[in-house]
Amino acid sequence: MTPTFHSITLGCKLNRFDSAAMEGELARRGFTEDPDPDLAGVVIINTCTVTHRADADARKLIRSVRRNNPGCSLLVTGCFAERDAEAIRRISGVDRVFGNREKAAIASILDEIGLIDRSPGRGDSGCEKTPELAEALHFGDRSRAFLKIQEGCDLVCSYCIIPQVRGRSRSVPPEQAESALAALFRRGYREVVLTGVNTGDYGKDLDGGESLEILLERLLERCGENRIRLNSLEPLTVTDGIIRLMAGSGGRLAPHLQVPLQSGSESVLRRMRRNYRASAWLDRMERLRGAMPDIGLGADMIVGFPGETEEEFDETRRLLASSPVNYLHVFSWSERPGTPASERRDRVHSAVIRERSATLRRFADEAGFRFRGRFTGRRLDCVALGDGRRALTGNFIEVALDGERAEQGSRIVAEITAVTPEETRAVIVPG
Repeated sequence: MTPTFHSITLGCKLNRFDSAAMEGELARRGFTEDPDPDLAGVVIINTCTVTHRADADARKLIRSVRRNNPGCSLLVTGCFAERDAEAIRRISGVDRVFGNREKAAIASILDEIGLIDRSPGRGDSGCEKTPELAEALHFGDRSRAFLKIQEGCDLVCSYCIIPQVRGRSRSVPPEQAESALAALFRRGYREVVLTGVNTGDYGKDLDGGESLEILLERLLERCGENRIRLNSLEPLTVTDGIIRLMAGSGGRLAPHLQVPLQSGSESVLRRMRRNYRASAWLDRMERLRGAMPDIGLGADMIVGFPGETEEEFDETRRLLASSPVNYLHVFSWSERPGTPASERRDRVHSAVIRERSATLRRFADEAGFRFRGRFTGRRLDCVALGDGRRALTGNFIEVALDGERAEQGSRIVAEITAVTPEETRAVIVPG
């Protein structure tokens, strides 16, 4: 019987890339993907640990998978597994726990527990050629592909556990990134999302003066009519050169960027050990909007950092109100053991955190509604998602398609017909 697998990914786009690499290796070794985790022979859970809620979600999921599929081989990896493998091993029914650094050795792990078929014609013959990076990636029925160009982080933010579980900043060689991007486009993906822990640090560990701007120039030469999307850049890495590249790319470098702010209060940013001032974040956002009036701009926010006063929160609220941001990812501060912030005792009450989070989410809903409303009657370039009834615009608006269904992953032009607080509706423009 053909062995089957099912992979579940929690957390960030970098985790999605790592899962795709593991899934691709399983497929190469003769496994087939089963869409039902209750039936798969091997289930891999790729965890996140950015908050205590992420840890709790992982524990709940592990128990659920084992309860619903008692016969599977259950493997758990990812950032939670890297940070606290023993906590996962204590959960009954987990067959193997391995960290981020072992993900590339998934075949050896399967071999250890006797899951690789070594019969002739299957698996590793000992002489087969290792596939190119992009050829080994498996994105299932996803409409877009992800490409990791950078890993790890050298920042020392006082609240963040990620440098401990992902390591120091390191870059994928530019030639490897170029060939991987070209291969993904050959496989039919029309949008590739570049991802990393601190993507803007790209090239600092490489010889020859490499930088993200130089890499983007090289990747755009291979882009053709396809689209590249940057996911997130730290404020000080949003250079004027990158802004010019994005503005002059004709949409090939998607007009969308998420620039983490975390707090609009200078005193909170100092306690967080962030490496910029709030005014620098605002300057970058205004430069982006000035160069590209239709760009989609987002920010990450942390609410309730230890010691955050009402006045400091008001500073955040006022800065956001004066900025061109049109969506937010709002997180409640979460204690991460081993970080400097976890030692602080001046905690903000949970009820206050919930109230402040709700305030920022209301702001984000209103800002997003205003932004989306600007495009009523406009035609926007999109990539079709899922079953072809939804699509994503270059400036990061998800639209519901009326009438004709699009081919999954295809590039289409859609005209925005209606915008409500809940959704954006559009129709496909023929030809």
